[in-house]
Order: sequence, then C-alpha cells, then structure tokens
Amino acid sequence: MKKVFFYLTATLFTASVFTSCSKDEEDPQPGETKEVYVNASSSTAWHYYSFANEAIVGSADESAENNAAWAARKDWDIAIRRYNIRTNSGEFTSAAAKGGVYTSDASTTFASVLNVPDNAVFATDKAVTSSGMGGTTTIVRSDAQVIQFKQNEDGSLVMPPVYLQAPVYVFRTAGGDKYYKVQFTQYQDENSTTGHVKFNVASIPR
Repeated sequence: MKKVFFYLTATLFTASVFTSCSKDEEDPQPGETKEVYVNASSSTAWHYYSFANEAIVGSADESAENNAAWAARKDWDIAIRRYNIRTNSGEFTSAAAKGGVYTSDASTTFASVLNVPDNAVFATDKAVTSSGMGGTTTIVRSDAQVIQFKQNEDGSLVMPPVYLQAPVYVFRTAGGDKYYKVQFTQYQDENSTTGHVKFNVASIPR
C-alpha cells in the first residue's frame, strides 16, 4: 500500500507526496490501494480533494462566497470538513459536475469491491439542516460521513459521542466517468485529537 500525506490549515496547505504511481486507465481490475491523510481538524474549513491528482487542490472556510467559487470548479471530487463529506454534485455544483456517492451495506469489505455494483445508485449533495449548541445551520453536503455516531433507540446521539466506522463508499468523480472505492479508517490521531482523517482509496472499473 502506498501512502499519500497532506497537512492543511484553513487557508494554507502543504502537501508531501512520498510515493506515486502510474495508472492504467484501461485495466479492468481495481487500481492500487493508497492511504491518504488529511488534517481536517478545523471546524470551518473544507479541504477539496482530486482523485485524479491524488492531492488536495485547495481549502476554504464554509461561506456563501467560498462555496460559490468552489461550486463553479470541476477539478475536485470530494471535500472533507471534520466528519462531513461533500461531493462535486447535485445542489452544490454550478458547473454541472457529475459526482456522487454510493454507500455499500455494512457487511461489505473494502477488498471485496472489485467494480461498481450493478445496482449502484449515486446520491448527490443536498442542503442539510442541523441543530446544535450554535443554533440551526444549513450546509450543502453528502449523506456520506467520515465516521458515524452511535445512536440511542430514539434516534438521538449517544453522549459523549461514540464513533463508529463508516461503510465502504464508492465515489463518482466530478467528470462522471471514473469511480473510486473509499474506506475511512481514522478520525482521531494517537492523542485522540479529532479531525485527523485517514482513508484507503483505489480506482475501480464501471
């Protein structure tokens, strides 16, 4: 497994790529699995990632102006802010990007996903309203999340939060013609500081 590490702040990022590989886009088998690290500890910044470039292409705080600027671009596929994920799709894009996400069932393993499932339906981004200590907020994001939270029987979240591993996702790129399987493997670093995200990723054929 090759590893790609990214260290970011809300307005500035430094990327160190330790290894790289060439891809055979005609290969019907999944591409080589890579591990990516993103410092998404900021509560305000989205970090925009390109599967083709294997890199964060920029970071920006959540705001109407910044969202409009990124919505007009098709050079990124997913964005991460804390445990939230954004795809370049649906209500978010103004550039007619064709991204989206398919969520595998809980029993699916990363290794078992060899291609896009025949029944895959790709969900696009939509406005989601949530309530918290800071009041009610609405952001446009994906249903996918870096981690999931354990819930009580009434649907409320267990407090303090209990983190659960998210399922295997298949993301469609902004161009709508390539697909990548992703499994998020880390949300906390060795000091239990949240927002330090790792995921395994590999391209898969349609």
